[in-house]
Amino acid sequence: MNTETGAMLAEIRDAAGMTQRQVAERMSANQTRISRIEAGDGDDTDIASFLDALGTPRARSFADLLKVEWLRLPQPSLRHPDLDALVAIERGLARIRAFLADGQVPTVLAGQAELLEKRLEEAGRYLLALDHDVVYVGEIGVGKTTAACRQAGLVIDAATAADLKGMMLDTGGGRTTLCDVRIETGERFALTVEPTSDEEVYKLVAEVCRGVHEKLGAESSSTSAEFKPAEEVERALRNMAKLPRPPRSRKGVVAGPDPAADLARQYPKLDDLIAEFAARLSLWRRSRRAIEFDGVDPKAGRQWLRSTFTAINNGRHEDFSLPARITVTVPFSLIPNAGLAIAVVDTRGVDGSAVRPDILAHLKDERAVTLLCSKWGSAPDPSAQNLLTYVTETDADTSLLNRVAVVALARSGDALSMRHDSGESAEDVTQGYDIKLGHVEDALQKIGMQGVEAFAFDASADDPADLTAFVLEKIRSVRKVQAEAARATIAAVDQMLSNRQEAQAIAAMQTVGGNLERFADRHHTLRGARRPAHDRLITAVTTLHPRTVWAATRRAGRFWNFDVFQYLGDGAAAEAKVRSSEVIVGLTAIIESDQSNPELASAHGFLAQILANAAQWDVDFVNAARHHAAAIYHEPLGRAQDLWDRCEAAYGVSMGGYRDRVAADLRAWFEENVELREELDRRVARAWETSVITPLRRAAGQTAETPVAAMQLDG
Repeated sequence: MNTETGAMLAEIRDAAGMTQRQVAERMSANQTRISRIEAGDGDDTDIASFLDALGTPRARSFADLLKVEWLRLPQPSLRHPDLDALVAIERGLARIRAFLADGQVPTVLAGQAELLEKRLEEAGRYLLALDHDVVYVGEIGVGKTTAACRQAGLVIDAATAADLKGMMLDTGGGRTTLCDVRIETGERFALTVEPTSDEEVYKLVAEVCRGVHEKLGAESSSTSAEFKPAEEVERALRNMAKLPRPPRSRKGVVAGPDPAADLARQYPKLDDLIAEFAARLSLWRRSRRAIEFDGVDPKAGRQWLRSTFTAINNGRHEDFSLPARITVTVPFSLIPNAGLAIAVVDTRGVDGSAVRPDILAHLKDERAVTLLCSKWGSAPDPSAQNLLTYVTETDADTSLLNRVAVVALARSGDALSMRHDSGESAEDVTQGYDIKLGHVEDALQKIGMQGVEAFAFDASADDPADLTAFVLEKIRSVRKVQAEAARATIAAVDQMLSNRQEAQAIAAMQTVGGNLERFADRHHTLRGARRPAHDRLITAVTTLHPRTVWAATRRAGRFWNFDVFQYLGDGAAAEAKVRSSEVIVGLTAIIESDQSNPELASAHGFLAQILANAAQWDVDFVNAARHHAAAIYHEPLGRAQDLWDRCEAAYGVSMGGYRDRVAADLRAWFEENVELREELDRRVARAWETSVITPLRRAAGQTAETPVAAMQLDG
């Protein structure tokens, strides 16, 4: 017995309206013994007697719960929000494994049992874990960091937070967040910094220096090429080197001298300027990775966190290097009373395109809810729409859009400025929000995203609890889908076990299995690819900002805002999705036809599970194609230094055609290395077999020893 069980017993007693003394009388014990039991000091006999004395339905239900033997899943907390579903999964797994352990299992049912077992295991793993992320994504200056702080209670003083001046994270008018910031609950206020590599810092220093050098006209050039890195990065590096930018010029006010420009005058050669700037960073001294608040006053801790975070984020803390990622720990729940471990992630502002490796990783995380934040007037803004379209083209996970929402961030007066189609103004804020959300839904429907939810929020006027409730409902709905899928699988398990001895049911399964096997035979080879994986990359090169493309060429294709290998992987994934979709549609038609056949009623539950699994097999195949493309091209393309040097050198020479020149050079490289594409075709073909055809055959009852036709797949 533990303290959790004791506390639960006390709660059940309170709910029954009984005192410790009354329970003691029914148990023929003294009150001290009851107190010890509720403190966790008791054995199984004590618990049984205690619950029997209460005699309520809840007490009997709790007694049954304590009898569950957790042999297949780790034992969850008695307060786990999905405890009932986990109990059902544990019992379902017990029945399946007992069935499989029987040496008399019909072959036609063995594959079905293994498929159902795997589905239950996956559902159990998902529901057991309580961790989820709430990810804020938005263009620069949209106000996502402020919204995240308000929603998560990351404010100095809740009573005055509506003025938006007391946020615990660094907020401003845009270009403030330097990197991904993850906020999670812990024991105390603390910060952990994952630094940018020294090599990358020095690359960024060179770009800052070249930008300063060009501005001074130290080199004769007519180009308008932009060499300096993002404004927030330059600010931090300058501060680290004690070369802060002067205040911006305002009307009637002359800006002060620029210390970086003064340094460039002292070191007129670019290489010398870079060396001096780099030396001033003293990276060898910036080795600290973590810092925590050692006080006890909560308000002082919040103020400490704000000032320390701001210093690190702006390069003003001498112990820390340029951060690549910051983890913030706070001693309070970010979403109270949820029964879940929820973290908040504030991503770096979208600069041009939201199709970035970090954002895509968050979107594809099955435990994350992503909020695409947009300014009121443009919601959903173009970057959010392009991101959603891109993901639906390159990912086969149909549940992904259920984990995404668009948040229209309002400011004072925005809601009341809305008008009905009749031209009449909104009567109040609520009506204004309704009108705006209708516009957002219309825009999403036009790009085929009608399933994406939308929410309106004004950080200065609305109750943050409303946004929190919206987010929590999104998370709970995702968990509910998993729980409902588990219940459907358990129903299929029960149907399978009841069919074991019925000849008619076995015959139905044989018919279904035969249909699936014949389908697998017909489709063990995919039709050839229409487009090479690199087409999507070439398109991106011609549309992204020239400076972004140039920055990627300086890093052999890997830049935070443009990753060549991500686009190659996504290109292969998009093509794999197109190639597999018509086969999955055909499989769905076969299954639905069998489901409509009353003579196969005993197999309908199994067919529903096959349908659900087919979607997962498709996801696995598409992800395999993505992985293989990135893996195959990574080393040869990453080491093609002559290619990258040519692409880098062309920047600033003829800006009008820079992107077209890079695209042409890349296309030529891919055409010269056609053997890599052929290897990708072979691996994708093999992935189709292992991800889709083989599990389909197993589910149909075909064992590994069953002779099958040779399955050499073509490209």
